[in-house]
Amino acid sequence: MQDSEIVALYLARSEDAIRETDHKYGSYLGKIIFNILRDREDAEELVNDTYMGAWRAIPPTIPDSLKHFLSRIARNLSFDRLDYKNAGKRQAILVELDEAVPDGDYGADPARVWEAREIGELLNQFLAGLNRRTCAVFVARYYYAYPIAEIAEKYALSESQVKYTLSKTRTKLRSYLAAKGVAV
Repeated sequence: MQDSEIVALYLARSEDAIRETDHKYGSYLGKIIFNILRDREDAEELVNDTYMGAWRAIPPTIPDSLKHFLSRIARNLSFDRLDYKNAGKRQAILVELDEAVPDGDYGADPARVWEAREIGELLNQFLAGLNRRTCAVFVARYYYAYPIAEIAEKYALSESQVKYTLSKTRTKLRSYLAAKGVAV
């Protein structure tokens, strides 16, 4: 089923929307959540919470990309759960780059929404300028939260090559954003 058809089911408040979302994106969302939390039970629970989040958000929000809309909800729920589990410890292993992208809260300060969109666009431009492998490694780590070892295996690199690539790319991103006038 096409994403537009699934969104139409949400708009019609049909429970089939959840079933079709699960059929099309269930394993994708489960993988994202598991990569962040490393807990299968939490992943299963948060996949369902992601569907509930989509149910509550559609309408009024009508996503341009259902896949990215759902992944955003899943990541936010996952990082909230991780914060809860690690309260007081602060063992963050990830830099959450998409904090700069607005979360659909249209009641937010318009200047902040505009600034976040601008930073999101700069991030997209930066990623577009990277070679395919570097971009894939960077996105795998910082968006999909894949472990270093898994990225190394997937792209036929050593773990030290992955770490070096990530470090070098973060440095380039920091310089790029500074050159564009974004405080880093």
